[in-house]
Amino acid sequence: MAFAADPDFKDYAVTPVFSGPNHEPVQQEQSNPVMDSTRAKALQGKVNFAGHYILYSFGCGGGAICGEVLDAQTGDVVGGLPNAYDGSTFDTTYLPDSRLIIISGVTLDGEEDAQGNRLENRNRDRYYEFVNNEFRLLGMTDVESPSIDEE
Repeated sequence: MAFAADPDFKDYAVTPVFSGPNHEPVQQEQSNPVMDSTRAKALQGKVNFAGHYILYSFGCGGGAICGEVLDAQTGDVVGGLPNAYDGSTFDTTYLPDSRLIIISGVTLDGEEDAQGNRLENRNRDRYYEFVNNEFRLLGMTDVESPSIDEE
């Protein structure tokens, strides 16, 4: 699925942006001391996503990158990135005052398009809107990898 024009951050604007103080992390049912510490450290930062959230990524084993969304106002973990990603290709672009996020890279857990069709694993830019604590897929575009012959 491709766009005539990529979604724009201003089309998913959020105001105002929460300026703290951030809530202490809420203890999670399925947790461990390492994740508790990671969440506490993330909540020491500023809101960086969708008005009152802190989005952060972390290594989740075997070179994979995962991510969580924390609500700075409540300290709750409200969601996670829609997949784990190959750490060598992973990148995200998002803003404190927008619900739009662009996630780039190769997924590690398989992938479906907006219609639920399985897709071949490859490097893609995925456009999501964060609504009601969920990432809603807006669309995606394949990223062309440079050919060795083009050097």
